[in-house]
Amino acid sequence: MALQKRWEDKGEDRMNNEELQKKISEIRKHILKTGYPSEIEIGNILRKNRWIVGNQQPYIDKEWGKLRAVDIYAMKLGSSPPPLGVVLLIECKKSENHEWVFCTQKKEGEFLPGIYTLVDFFMKLGESPISERYGELLREASVYSLLGARYPAEKRNELLSKVSGIHVLDKAIRMGVLRAVTSPKRKEKDDFYEATQQVLSALEGMSERLKSFIAFPVIVFDGEMFEFYQEGDDWQVLPTNHLQFTSFQKAETSTLPCLIDVVRKTYFPEYLKIIERDFSILDEFMKPVADGP
Repeated sequence: MALQKRWEDKGEDRMNNEELQKKISEIRKHILKTGYPSEIEIGNILRKNRWIVGNQQPYIDKEWGKLRAVDIYAMKLGSSPPPLGVVLLIECKKSENHEWVFCTQKKEGEFLPGIYTLVDFFMKLGESPISERYGELLREASVYSLLGARYPAEKRNELLSKVSGIHVLDKAIRMGVLRAVTSPKRKEKDDFYEATQQVLSALEGMSERLKSFIAFPVIVFDGEMFEFYQEGDDWQVLPTNHLQFTSFQKAETSTLPCLIDVVRKTYFPEYLKIIERDFSILDEFMKPVADGP
């Protein structure tokens, strides 16, 4: 009745209470089917944890030259100079009709140095441009070597012991190498593929503004998630809350493998704790760099 009274005060067309409640119910039902409520919820969780959050953050899609937007741009700055922070580029998706199922495998140590997400992390800590050294890093294929240009051997060992806990290196988080479609008759769009393209496009389109940030692309899914993998001669199918999917970011002359965090919405508060731990490691890591020899 209070809402209807406000309409009356403004002299607008009035609905009786039954019509008004019906219209509100229709609007609510329609919105709840979309990913917008998830976007608001995730943004509020980030803000409560003192992240700077922007919804529908714009960027220029470099492939198509069009203005696009990523659902959530969340940022935290380190406490030590030189300024370096963490950014989460988040796309939110929802489905009540089907689950997401991924074929997963354990992380292989020899493969990780070829992952753009990881190389970007270490190169920004070591203050060396990726564009100049990426090919060399792939040939060396050693995480240990990523810090070699800046630190002596004894310092590298100390720093690596600190950063070995970052979630990109965590072998308990399995890698998704492909996604399975469980219903061949399904005609709806592939919202997971759409989400991967959106976060990777944002990662590329925001490259200039992300120079002082370590960025993690993230897909938050409001729905059921499963993984399947081979164990001996058997196949395991288990529910999962978090995995890292391997996709490819387009560069000027090649495509670079990139890990995208795929997180079930209900698990996001726990996932954020993982990122906060990464952030504390990063902040501690930067202190010796700032102090210098």
